[in-house]
Amino acid sequence: MSNMFEKFFEAASSRIPAWDIEYENLPTPEYPIIDDDLYITDFNDNYAELISMQDYLTGNNQSLSSLKTEDRYLIDGAIRKHGLEILAFYKSRRDIDSDPYKGKWGIFYIEQGLIRVKEQIEEYYPALLTSFGKNLRSLNKAYDFIHAHEVFHFIFDLYALSTESKMNKALYVPLRRSFRKHSIYQVEEALANKKAWEWAKSIEGGIAEFAYDFMKLQPGAYARFDEDKFSLGGELAANLIDLNISKGAFRPDQALWVDIVPKNLLRKTLLPEYIVKPFNLSGWFKPAWRLPTVESIKETASFEKSISPYSSMRARWDSTKSKLISYPGTPGLNFKLWDKKIGNWSVRVNDNFRVHLRQSAESKVVWNAEEFGSHKQMGHG
Repeated sequence: MSNMFEKFFEAASSRIPAWDIEYENLPTPEYPIIDDDLYITDFNDNYAELISMQDYLTGNNQSLSSLKTEDRYLIDGAIRKHGLEILAFYKSRRDIDSDPYKGKWGIFYIEQGLIRVKEQIEEYYPALLTSFGKNLRSLNKAYDFIHAHEVFHFIFDLYALSTESKMNKALYVPLRRSFRKHSIYQVEEALANKKAWEWAKSIEGGIAEFAYDFMKLQPGAYARFDEDKFSLGGELAANLIDLNISKGAFRPDQALWVDIVPKNLLRKTLLPEYIVKPFNLSGWFKPAWRLPTVESIKETASFEKSISPYSSMRARWDSTKSKLISYPGTPGLNFKLWDKKIGNWSVRVNDNFRVHLRQSAESKVVWNAEEFGSHKQMGHG
């Protein structure tokens, strides 16, 4: 028997004609091409077990109490390269006959990604580790946080479906096709992260500090979550309705509607959710996504010159160096690629200062600290 959403989907989709635009005739985004872009069809479901989220949260299927160090490097590096979609992905009902998991649609959470978010929340908020039911409590926060992001993709899918039905025109697929090789720049990701951030701020015992830092590590539009919601909504509406994907695209008449759908279509029971349990994470994540290792840091002459006016920050910088060497993905460091052209990475020293570093020519595990300065001086706003 069809549920409410499936009936809505069938009625609306029957009014949408087949998409007939040649790929080469689509507009091109004004963003750099991503040579190693990520698509959900890249995931190989032969290397993972699939179970329902309800069974996972209520049963004895939580096989990972902690992660292997190498898995942390893979996940933390992938987040910086591909954004939150590396932890979970939304598969539209439109794609039910496509890989991965043919015959299924909904939200698919990668188990190791869920566990990694759980770990990071606990590092930010140690009190969660001393409370009753600590493991389940922080796991539920991680799940709800990622769910808030992914459910926006479902909401936008519904908005697009309704708009396509009214206009008798395919919109959703051409937009996705236009952003192939540019997926991290889709403003839909900014609004999805904004929804997750709003959830993180709204709950009792909120996790806003973690959420903000976590999403600022992400690339492209993912990091735009703190921009004005109306402006982001207007941009996304123009992307969809007009296939206007220029940086100045804006439809103010639709800005408020891109994330508004009837509440009865947002019941969790209508949106299938699954846990993907990869047998080996390296079967899903490419080694090239790995967060780089930091074994030692050398301070260059330019670094010494830039830090000399801030002698009181030496001890704080020494502490930052120790954390980087211990594990570069330590929460609070905000360690991320800053300038791909020259290979500069950036690390937070405190709320006011950052350092730019680069791997040395002799060894990828030896790093040169090249510049110290305020966030504004370093171009971080």
